[in-house]
Amino acid sequence: MENIGGGSVIPNRIKLSKKATDKLRFLKAKTGLTSNILSRIAIMLAIREGGDLSNAGVGNMEGGQELNDTTFFGEHIYLYDILINQYIHDKQLDLSIGETIVAMVEVGVFKMGHIRQLEELSDL
Repeated sequence: MENIGGGSVIPNRIKLSKKATDKLRFLKAKTGLTSNILSRIAIMLAIREGGDLSNAGVGNMEGGQELNDTTFFGEHIYLYDILINQYIHDKQLDLSIGETIVAMVEVGVFKMGHIRQLEELSDL
């Protein structure tokens, strides 16, 4: 991905923690949505919360799912690149963009923990 905005570029591959991967599998079984779509929702929930991600609790990466950037973010990759870099700047995070993405997914999937069916996503 070409860097247009001057910030860090989203890495070509993003590896999620085992904990996040397991939660995404559970959510997929309940909602029918794929991990990449659920991860995008998780990132937006983390941005909306506005925390510093220090409580993300990124766990063991062994056995975590790995997604390439185009699968993860789809046709909106540039939008996510801008949003995540702005978040890093605003919160003055000392994390790489890859680490930030992983932490955002951790925070977001935690917030989706109560979801038992697709319709409940609209309540987030």
